[in-house]
Amino acid sequence: MEADEKMDEVWVTRLSRVFVERSPVGSLPTILLTVGLVPFALTGVFLTLIGFDVRRVFLGSQLLASAMIAVATVLICRYDTVVLSTFVERATEVTPHDDNREIRAIAARYRAFFTDTRATTVVWTALILFAVLANDGYFRALGVPGYTDPAYLVYLVFTAWGGAITAVGIRMAATTTLCIREIGQLDFSIDPLHPDGLGGLSAIGYFAIRTTTMLSIGALGLPLAFDVVRVGGGSGIIYVLVAIYIGLIVGSFAFPTVYINRRANEIKQEQLNDTRERIHDLSERLMAADDPEAIEPLQMKLAELRTAYDTYDSVSLYPMSLSIASRLASSVLLPLFFLLFETYVV
Repeated sequence: MEADEKMDEVWVTRLSRVFVERSPVGSLPTILLTVGLVPFALTGVFLTLIGFDVRRVFLGSQLLASAMIAVATVLICRYDTVVLSTFVERATEVTPHDDNREIRAIAARYRAFFTDTRATTVVWTALILFAVLANDGYFRALGVPGYTDPAYLVYLVFTAWGGAITAVGIRMAATTTLCIREIGQLDFSIDPLHPDGLGGLSAIGYFAIRTTTMLSIGALGLPLAFDVVRVGGGSGIIYVLVAIYIGLIVGSFAFPTVYINRRANEIKQEQLNDTRERIHDLSERLMAADDPEAIEPLQMKLAELRTAYDTYDSVSLYPMSLSIASRLASSVLLPLFFLLFETYVV
């Protein structure tokens, strides 16, 4: 069983687990000091070949991009082993018991979708490699004369590694969006007394915002992208890559939460309509009642229904809370900071 679970993990997690299982320290430092060191090692080899007397802007941007790839490795492992499974467990709280088996089937299907990153890796890595090749002037400015130079080949390896890691991040955004969409098609209950104050829908918001927050680390690669545009000249493909990234940031949170909000409103209105009809029916029975002993129970039942109606009607269904909103703001502010820095400072 344990072997089967490991096979269901994405390749980054399986690779990291090789080191974590043999390490005397925690998983976080182990991953950063093993798989996370790959981009820094390749950057070191590249600088050794071209010399360390390079522009400070390039050096800082390159180190930020390396840090992004290293941290992304840790975040991918956390999404794979914690975030996705936690969401599935919390989602069963707001769905009928009969649908729990369907939810787990959906989760298993999208875990397989998440772990199968081959197509995404090929396409995304090819785009990034093309961006590097289209900006050969950038590398000539660094002292790399041509495609056959060993330093250039090392940088292509760095690019391919970064593309393979960030491609998993793209798959992560798609997994979150599609998984929430399919679960939203099931019938689920809204509990106006749920401790989250959102009818139990906070699980949706947290799943979406955790994905968005993890994706925001990609903003550390923006300074390098902008430096390439400024020096290399091949800006078109770079702008496409940046646009895809910004779209993922916005879409990974906006689509799932808005979609669930609409589905929840549909379910809420159905429940309110049903309660309203029962109130009208009970009111008519109360008006027609002649027996004093029958009137009092009807009045009590009518009061209970009206209280239930008001409670259900007042519940907030948008899966957003103050903590979720603060995480969303921080996720958007990081890419925005680099955009403004590039525009008005550099």
